[in-house]
Amino acid sequence: MKISTIILGIIFFALVTMLIYGWGIVRQKKQSGDLMNMLFSKGQSRVKKYLKAHDAITLGQTAKLCEGLEARQPFSANKAVVRDARDFAGQLLSYMVKTGQVEKRGAEYIPAAGKKK
Repeated sequence: MKISTIILGIIFFALVTMLIYGWGIVRQKKQSGDLMNMLFSKGQSRVKKYLKAHDAITLGQTAKLCEGLEARQPFSANKAVVRDARDFAGQLLSYMVKTGQVEKRGAEYIPAAGKKK
């Protein structure tokens, strides 16, 4: 084997290792935000499913739906879990009102006028 082949192999190995390590660091930095997005997405789907069967939902009902909700990414031991269901439900419903998925009527939330049940 020529010395130039060995040197090129070492350089190639170092570059591949550096890329994989950098990808892991970026993924780890974005993980908490991704987990929260997944948690909100699961909460939204539960609320939408509830609203298909019912006319309206309250903050307390949303908190009950969100109890024990968790999100985890594949190949990772980290997970996001709803600890305070009432606080999470308030944030979730506020987000859904802001994005036009539901409308607030008094203490109840109903599907947005443009959305079908």
